[in-house]
Amino acid sequence: MDAPVRLLPWAADPLADAAGLILAQYRARLPDLGDVTLLVPDTQCAPALRRTLLQQADALGFPALLGPAVRHLDDYLADRHPPPRPLLDRAAQELVLVEAVREARSLYPAADPWLLADQLLDLFEELTRSTVGIDARLQDFCARLQDAYGIGDEAPAPLGREARIVHSLWHAWRRQLDDDGCLDAASAHLQRLRDDRGRGDDELWLLGFTRFTAAEVDWLRGRLAAGRTRVLLHGSARGRGYHPDAPLTELLEALQATVESPSGDDFSRALDQVFDRDAGSLPERAARCAASCPADPFAGRLTLFAADGQEQEAQAVELQVRRWLLDGQARVGIVTGDRRLARRVRALLERAGISLEDAGGWALSTTSAAAVLERWLEALEEDFACGPLLDVLKSPFIAAGDRDRHLARVRRLEQDVILHENVARGLDRYRRALQARSERLPEGFAAGRRELETLLNQVDHAAEPLRGLLSGRHPAPRYTRALNDSLSQLGAVAGWADDAAGRALLAELETLDEAARRRPLDMAWAEFRSWLGRTLERHNFRPRGTSSPVQLLTPAQSRLQRFDALVLAGCTQAQLPGAPADGGYFNQAVRAELGLDTWRRELQLRLHDFRRLLEAAPRLLLTRTREQDGETLAPSPWLALLETFHRNAWGGDLHDRNLAALLARADSRVCIDTRPLPATTQRQPRPVLAAGRLPERWSASAHQRLVDCPYRFFAADGLALKPLDEIREALQKNDYGNLVHRILEAFHCGVGGLPGPWSEPLDGTTRQAAIELLEDISRRVFARAQQENFLARGWLRQWLEQVPAYIDWQSGRQRDWQVEACELQLERELAPGLRLKGRLDRLDRQGADRAIVDYKTGRVPDQADVDSGEAVQLPSYALLRPEATQRVEYLRLDRKGVDNKVALEGEALQRLQDQVADRLRTLVAGLSEGAALPAWGDDDTCAWCEFSGLCRRNAWHGEVPGDD
Repeated sequence: MDAPVRLLPWAADPLADAAGLILAQYRARLPDLGDVTLLVPDTQCAPALRRTLLQQADALGFPALLGPAVRHLDDYLADRHPPPRPLLDRAAQELVLVEAVREARSLYPAADPWLLADQLLDLFEELTRSTVGIDARLQDFCARLQDAYGIGDEAPAPLGREARIVHSLWHAWRRQLDDDGCLDAASAHLQRLRDDRGRGDDELWLLGFTRFTAAEVDWLRGRLAAGRTRVLLHGSARGRGYHPDAPLTELLEALQATVESPSGDDFSRALDQVFDRDAGSLPERAARCAASCPADPFAGRLTLFAADGQEQEAQAVELQVRRWLLDGQARVGIVTGDRRLARRVRALLERAGISLEDAGGWALSTTSAAAVLERWLEALEEDFACGPLLDVLKSPFIAAGDRDRHLARVRRLEQDVILHENVARGLDRYRRALQARSERLPEGFAAGRRELETLLNQVDHAAEPLRGLLSGRHPAPRYTRALNDSLSQLGAVAGWADDAAGRALLAELETLDEAARRRPLDMAWAEFRSWLGRTLERHNFRPRGTSSPVQLLTPAQSRLQRFDALVLAGCTQAQLPGAPADGGYFNQAVRAELGLDTWRRELQLRLHDFRRLLEAAPRLLLTRTREQDGETLAPSPWLALLETFHRNAWGGDLHDRNLAALLARADSRVCIDTRPLPATTQRQPRPVLAAGRLPERWSASAHQRLVDCPYRFFAADGLALKPLDEIREALQKNDYGNLVHRILEAFHCGVGGLPGPWSEPLDGTTRQAAIELLEDISRRVFARAQQENFLARGWLRQWLEQVPAYIDWQSGRQRDWQVEACELQLERELAPGLRLKGRLDRLDRQGADRAIVDYKTGRVPDQADVDSGEAVQLPSYALLRPEATQRVEYLRLDRKGVDNKVALEGEALQRLQDQVADRLRTLVAGLSEGAALPAWGDDDTCAWCEFSGLCRRNAWHGEVPGDD
């Protein structure tokens, strides 16, 4: 290889060509390439480059090679020139700049120091790498900016503010680094370039670069002049301006290198014409191209697909990849800058059993390891709310040693304490609920209680290092050390050590700790959380690559890559070319004047990548989405240019109709289970319950479900199905009813630990005392609910408003009836194998007669439903205690007042309870013999039924029930 700088054709396999040139250059020295270093823009291509070198070396008779090293430029220089001063990473730089912003608070009173530092660090790194200096005097810098903005008169206030911020903080930043004896990464890189200038003591190859900074160009020119350095660029260098060749043209000019651009085939020449705006109008270029190449060079090489939505686009990409793999394509590429689309394509391919190498990776903050950290900190901040706490405890990173025992503890905490006791947060509240449950269930719960106490103590100990840091301001090292101690006690550190993302997370936490110890800046908890979050968000985690024929890359990561087939997805204007990032400081004209990168240059690089990808594979599919969330998405102007040029030159369009037709077919989609699905029914469900599934003891509720809808009884009582329990942060009406029941039990019959019972007659002289006692009991019963539920205070107020009315009702009631028992559990056999059970809220006596009172804080059934036997609760209660029961009644307790108007008594009660008992015996006997349990489908019952999705009412409602 004679020329030190060479252009590889667009259609070339750059890694294969580079490997051939390298081996040819050092043929006499093989297999020793130990002093050869290959520099690449992204080391993602390093494994493929090594494989290619080995394959070609093996063909030459050398089955193994010593070297070469494949490196990134920054890493190469860092190894050759260790920094003369300590190097600050990004986290440490943030602390230094935040301190500088705080010291200049008078200049920026309204600015968030952390946000300002984050924005300025990006700018300062760019200024440093581009060797753009900031004038020593503010007036000179303002004048410079004023010229760049083209402002002839006095500078406006916003420009002065922008100049003051950048100027003052830049110099404060540089002084602080010098005072601390440290270097930032960009300054260290510049220093290494200067130290390495002119050295040629090793063999150096630079592959696939498209741009360098001015300092890097100066370094590279020196290396080229010294010899033993080669540069291989991919593409051509004929065009300028808004042209795919512009980046390489400008780079060659900067290197002062003259290189002839390689020629290509008909397809390559046609693409050159597509983008060569200086060669005439588009119709003229298309006509010349068609004249020189009558056969359509696009045919069989490039197709398009326009999807109706992003989900359809992802499905199209997945389907095309499967088609290519079935055709035997060994290397398939998916290139897109749309990470949302990329994630969906990945999910669809994995569902099809196709793994892929994802070069893009994702933010460390989105990994499962980081999710444990985030949920743990949320648990601390939210007083150990059950949601984040359970997420942490169920994580596979916690308690990996005795996993089964740990999960058993977590299940008991969730089911026994959180759900059954309805405790939503607070370690002390969990413990109190555990104590209360233990007192109610003294037998058989001791061992479980000890296990739960152990778990809660472990959580408490793990939280202790951080608990005191949630308020106030503290030095940064206190936060990082406490966080490490807390995570260690939690078991997360040990769990993360066995996980790739976990190890990356531990490394970032160690980086934060080093930065904090170097700069012990005082901060509040919210500032620490923000600093931690930004650090994890910036770190890009790439899992170790899997051996897969499918690669997922961004356009920039696809440099130096060659594929057998390629999908370029997300070809919308929003992605290709996209829009300039909001840098916060300086418009494009000022950036160009200062010597910083501009959107124009970035646009050239993106167009260069697009042009390169068009020849990166012999089979290419470009996809886009027409519409997303009701909004029309414009196609990429480069895609539209391709379509228009092709239509003008050869007619027709490039859309892949075969792919569209296949996508419309249901059998083209992946189905993991190939067995035929059972035939669906649109008939009214009429299941039969096995005799062994019938309840042995019937509650009034089960009885009511059977009457309301047999299918609901089948699901709830026969199959024992029920909706998942949920934590109720707000007190619900049934919780309120339970509290009122307990209050009245304490008032009339007494409850341990509560005042009462009331034992005196109720009259005008004792009314107020009775009200005060009932209110006292009420407040004590609601006390815990007010801790757990934020709406309990409102429910208590509603109940207290009803207390006087209840006392007045009870005062009248006592003239005829006296309270005999409260919350009375009863059970009675109605027939062999049929027992009725229930709890009576209250049993009153009048001589030898008895009355059953059922408190109702919610809906009270209509008297007509009670009389007809449709509402079975009252007659069911009467059946539990038929002896001397003369009356059963609902006592309504709500804002409308207190009354017992819905009741049964005397002969009507006796007659109805006998009828209800006979009906229940008949129904149970029928069920035992295999009678069906149909779904009625009536609107009233279905309106509040929890099994509507199971019976599929909407699919059959309205049909005439058959006789089968």
